[in-house]
Amino acid sequence: MKAKITIIASFTITSLLFSVYQPGNAITYYNHDGSVEEYLTKIKVEPYKGKKDYWVYMVEACATDHNLVISIITLKSDIDEKVLGVNKTIKKGDCGHYGAVMKANDGATLGAKMLERYEAVERMQEIIEGDSRHMSKAEKSELSRLQFVTGMYLR
Repeated sequence: MKAKITIIASFTITSLLFSVYQPGNAITYYNHDGSVEEYLTKIKVEPYKGKKDYWVYMVEACATDHNLVISIITLKSDIDEKVLGVNKTIKKGDCGHYGAVMKANDGATLGAKMLERYEAVERMQEIIEGDSRHMSKAEKSELSRLQFVTGMYLR
C-alpha cells in the first residue's frame, strides 16, 4: 500500500513539473514564409540564451532543380544584417547550412537572401561599366567584396 502511494505521488509530482515547463519561444517554420528566397528555408530561429534581443538564426540552402553556385548569403533582421561570403557550389539534391547570432526585436523579422555567382558577376559588370571616375565609396566597397568572395577580378 505504501509503495502504491509513493508511486502515485512521484507520478503526480513529475506530471506537475512537466505541465509547468514552458519551452523557449522558438519559432518553427515550415516551408517559406516570404522572408527568404526560393532556395532558402529557415531551419532554426530561437532566442539566444542569456541575451535580450539576440536570436540564433539558421537557414538551409538546397539545390532542388539545378546546382547552386552561391557567392553570398545575407542574413537580415529589423536591426542587423550579416553578409556571409560563402563561395560554395551545392550539387543538385544537396543542402548547405548557414547561420549566425542576430540582433532583432522579434524573431519574425529575420530573413535571408542569396546571391548566386552569376548575379555577383552581373553586379560587378554593372559597377565597372558605370563611370569609374565617379564611383561612390559604397560601390567601391561592394565591388571589392564581390571580387574577394567570387575570386574574380573583372576589368
